[in-house]
Amino acid sequence: MAEKWVEAYVDLRKFIGEHPEIEIDANGACAEGDVYSAFFNHFNSVRTAFIQEHCVLELNTAYELGNAYASISKSVQKDMNLESIVVSGSLNGLLSEPLQSLKCPLYNPLINLLCGKTDENGFALEGKKAVKTFFRPLFCEGYKRWGVLSLLHLLGSSCLWSVPPNELDVEDNRNAEFHPGLYDEDVPELHQERQLAFSYILKASFVMPDVLVHSSHINAYVSLKSSWYEVRCKASTLNEDLEWLSLEQPDTRFGRIRPDLMLDTTIHIAKENANELKLLADYNLMARPDVLIEFMEDDGWYDAKRIECIILNNKAFNPRLGSYVISRVTVPPEAFLAVETPTKNLQPLAETDSVVTIRNEPSETTVLDDAKCFTLASPPQKTRSLCLADLPENIYVISAGYDPKALDPVVQAISQWLMLQELPTSQ
Repeated sequence: MAEKWVEAYVDLRKFIGEHPEIEIDANGACAEGDVYSAFFNHFNSVRTAFIQEHCVLELNTAYELGNAYASISKSVQKDMNLESIVVSGSLNGLLSEPLQSLKCPLYNPLINLLCGKTDENGFALEGKKAVKTFFRPLFCEGYKRWGVLSLLHLLGSSCLWSVPPNELDVEDNRNAEFHPGLYDEDVPELHQERQLAFSYILKASFVMPDVLVHSSHINAYVSLKSSWYEVRCKASTLNEDLEWLSLEQPDTRFGRIRPDLMLDTTIHIAKENANELKLLADYNLMARPDVLIEFMEDDGWYDAKRIECIILNNKAFNPRLGSYVISRVTVPPEAFLAVETPTKNLQPLAETDSVVTIRNEPSETTVLDDAKCFTLASPPQKTRSLCLADLPENIYVISAGYDPKALDPVVQAISQWLMLQELPTSQ
């Protein structure tokens, strides 16, 4: 019995044969009026049937994510009295119309099939690969957006501040050739907003928050940054109440510390004023995060390579309250068991010396010493792979699925830390 997409493809070929006015080449199909509409309906039927037969996992997973995102987005919009929450067009398509979205990457493979550049088996292979390639980064981004909105909801967020992306790009305003890192610039001012728009910047003058809000639950200002990018300028002034990490120290993976390549999501906290958090990084420095978040959307994400990255990022950026790994899938208990045959040469990164001495109330702008901030030499020699048992004590794994309440330990840790800061110090 032929697959439904093959049957739909036979009908499409028959229709094309009955309408010689339809022109098809590598650039697409061309026809007029009702003929094109009928052609496209047949064309679409092939793609729909293919997705429903060969991409069921991606389709069902996208529907699950879309439903979860719609629910939390509605809650946050109501909490913060927002006009809208905006994500990229491609992600919005996947979240709101998964089937329609997943058909998009099949356009060129199906045109190639109609042009005779491949056969049905080739189309099936190319189509499945195209859908997976299209789906994966959007799904990763979507789960991260769901996680950020879940945290905003748990924080009881209000009063959204941001900076329009066009105010972050001084490079385009210069006539001379631009040299990154050579210019001191003023940091743009924050604006109160009623639209939460996740920006998609590749480079800009400074790193400023994706989301900056006041939290009624912890009575503090909270910055969340989940879209790091390359920074081009130095800030003319720095907030003296923050600790600043130098980005000049070399890193074994990227040549120098690169938050845009290394970081997932950061949380920074301030008690007094939103402006304390408007600058998160310039060309040379980055504000030490209070929390690092790693969103893991893949099944079986806890392989040795990913665990090594989590440990190295935690060590490099030294979050004050540690790192939280938010897993979409339930991590089985056996994944946390230590390997039974440890070797003499293995020393987990968790056992290394403390990275930095914390100073909660610096009297002047604090730039942490390079030698103490980053000890990112190659990982220790080992004869077994890293596993979850090797995570240091300040990295916490939460199997959250799509339950916003599962992220509450992050908010509770921040709340408890803030209360400790208010306690009188012993003489």
